[in-house]
Amino acid sequence: MSLENPFVAFEQAIIAACAKHEEDNHRQPGYRRLIHFNDYIVKFGDSWCFSSEVRMHNHFSKVTANELATPRVPLIHYSFENEHLRYAIIEPIQTIQVAEDIFIQKVADAVSWMRDQACPVGVALGPLGSGPIYHEIFKTKYAPLPFTSVVALEKYLNKAVSILLRRQGQGVANISISGERLVLTQSDMHPSNFGIDVTGRVVIFDFGEIGWLPESLANYTLLSTGEFISKVAAHVFGDHLDSSNLVSLGAVKAILGLAARATLGLDKDGNPVRARLSNVNS
Repeated sequence: MSLENPFVAFEQAIIAACAKHEEDNHRQPGYRRLIHFNDYIVKFGDSWCFSSEVRMHNHFSKVTANELATPRVPLIHYSFENEHLRYAIIEPIQTIQVAEDIFIQKVADAVSWMRDQACPVGVALGPLGSGPIYHEIFKTKYAPLPFTSVVALEKYLNKAVSILLRRQGQGVANISISGERLVLTQSDMHPSNFGIDVTGRVVIFDFGEIGWLPESLANYTLLSTGEFISKVAAHVFGDHLDSSNLVSLGAVKAILGLAARATLGLDKDGNPVRARLSNVNS
């Protein structure tokens, strides 16, 4: 008997269905690379970033599979690559509507659980694998550089602080994140990224914006002005929110949104590119 995954037989049909979906809908507002295929959900995306999402999703679906006290994560039955795209066949989960206060509490419980997940050895920042860091502070939401460490990210953020000082003659405090713990963070706190299954268990649906970030950036996400996020944050933090760096991060977000060069002239280690090149040539 063949041990080949039975979903292999669907590869070509899935590729064709996803291609048609993209052709027919890619100009539509809110377009997503997601289709329903037979009794499953198929997500697809460019391998350079979606492969990390699949790896994160798959890791946490296994971590939570037999732990009923944790959030639930849909299983990935099969994943494959074709040309520049990766595809994932995902378990569909039936969800139910619950009262808003119950939903808020369960999402807060899921966020608190994520914040307790230790960063694995070998992960400097962001998701498992080589995917980009996602956070609203960046101009395109994705980090413009594959930062090699928290120190490198700190240098980048403080470069933006120095630009603000030059432009306005007065600035905000430098950002200090190099000593912070890394926190598993859902950087897109939209209600649709969570659900409640028929047993009442909270479900985490989307891992495209989840990764390990310094705690200040994780806290910044939960201090967004949206009503839903604010209610979740109240359950997560209570009266114990550490507000250090938050004012500076808000100012940095504004500067990065206006920057002509997203990298601010720095490399992935947070060092000036020109200075590094001149040292090589000297």
